[in-house]
Amino acid sequence: MKIGFFFGAGAEIGYGLPSGGKFAIDLFRQNPSSYRSQLREQLQAVDLTSSYAADWLPQGFRDKRIHAFGRSEFTSLIESSIEYRRTEIIRRLNQFDSECDEAMQSLGISRELIEAKFSELTDKSIGDSLYTHVIKLNELLAQDVSLFSSDYYSAMLDVVKSTEGSDDLRRYVTAFLQLLVGAHGQDLVRRLNQELFEAAPDDLPIFDDVSGMFRLEFNRIGSTALELLLEESRTFDISESSTALSLLCAVAQKVLENIFTTVLDYQKLIDDHFRYLFSPETEWAKFTKMAVFLKIAQDYIKQQAPDIADIPAAGYYHDLASFAQNHEFSAIGTANYNSLLTPIFEQQGLDVPDVIHLNGSVNDYYNPYKNTVVTNDDFDALDANQLHVPFILTQSGLKPLTSVTMSRRYVQLFDSYNNSDAIVVVGFGFNKDDSHINGLFRELIENHGKRLFVVSRDVDGTAEQQQRDLRKRLRIANNYSRSVIVVPVDSASRTIGDVLWVDHIISELTPDTPEAQESSNG
Repeated sequence: MKIGFFFGAGAEIGYGLPSGGKFAIDLFRQNPSSYRSQLREQLQAVDLTSSYAADWLPQGFRDKRIHAFGRSEFTSLIESSIEYRRTEIIRRLNQFDSECDEAMQSLGISRELIEAKFSELTDKSIGDSLYTHVIKLNELLAQDVSLFSSDYYSAMLDVVKSTEGSDDLRRYVTAFLQLLVGAHGQDLVRRLNQELFEAAPDDLPIFDDVSGMFRLEFNRIGSTALELLLEESRTFDISESSTALSLLCAVAQKVLENIFTTVLDYQKLIDDHFRYLFSPETEWAKFTKMAVFLKIAQDYIKQQAPDIADIPAAGYYHDLASFAQNHEFSAIGTANYNSLLTPIFEQQGLDVPDVIHLNGSVNDYYNPYKNTVVTNDDFDALDANQLHVPFILTQSGLKPLTSVTMSRRYVQLFDSYNNSDAIVVVGFGFNKDDSHINGLFRELIENHGKRLFVVSRDVDGTAEQQQRDLRKRLRIANNYSRSVIVVPVDSASRTIGDVLWVDHIISELTPDTPEAQESSNG
């Protein structure tokens, strides 16, 4: 039996690596100064007499200022996040109390402690007074807003109102309010722009000339939230001697981080700059911003990879090592940038399989001048006469996918999967940004009759619910429902019905099991 595997970020969270959202937030917290210096050194090494320098780089490139992303770019982060994730923002804010409960649990703050400190300050309990009838959002924006009926948001407003020196908490409650109004406002603006005229003649194009006239001032929406997140790490006293103000600030900070971990979308920011990697003489500032950002991202990803001695003894890659002792891989692909699987297999004394990185890796470098991708563990070994940037974030810069190296990766992985008995995907979200990967799986299912097992979390819904959602994400018809099998597992034990995920899938594929016979008959 030959099985192909594909891993996303969810497969590595158990090993301590950050989720995609936390990764995005942390990237913009990094100090770019040293990376500017590194790029300057690369520019100094370029031969001034080469056609590369004369025809591709701008005059005086060695001495030109090197730019990095700053506050002027943060507006596009907010714009993209609210535009594409507004529904999720509204949903999270409408369950604000649940968000606070989750934040307190992760911070180790007991509800009893925060209740006692709040009562000590205000002489009332959390939830005694709510703002649901005192604050009403304009009905043009929304008619059903749950934030103001939240126990904890109301408690935060009470503390702001009754406590001097509550500027920090005031900024947090303002940030949540900005996000609420921004998300609802974006929906209103979208409807106005799309439905400005309920009816108009098709043969009069003048009505198209006055569409799309409305927009939000994104530099004001969510700016407070980003400032709080992107400032140096904020810490608050959460001990038994803490004040209600300090405890609520800590909870608010954690809630804000948790929300943005889910909704922060930096694709627009990357899309607005990535193409300038190919034409530095046209827009030097955007060229250097992108080059610096990619190096920051590469170093951050490398720093997050745990030492093999510190890796937990159990996880999806350990399970795969156990599988390898009795079964055969057809191929292993990944959307991740690190190669954590390799040291785990080496630790188990197993042959290390080739891992095909479809989104690039920390050892991949891209030469935008030649549109080539090279793999090298040592950056200093690359051709110093031409600039190379770390090759990652490819879903936001599709041109590198046309390089011969990347085309071969996709074809190699596709052909190997096509020769598999089944394909198993772990921790991958099949999001719109990954359409270049989703299409690969869709082709295998629809045109080559392959079965796709998707390992997910059981807290995200039943297998049937997740399967319906997955078919929508993959854009496959209902008649392929038997070809897509969701395996919802416990996040901690990675088991379904006390059976390890990989053993469960093998039992589904074994010919003498009822499940496999039913599938082959279908």
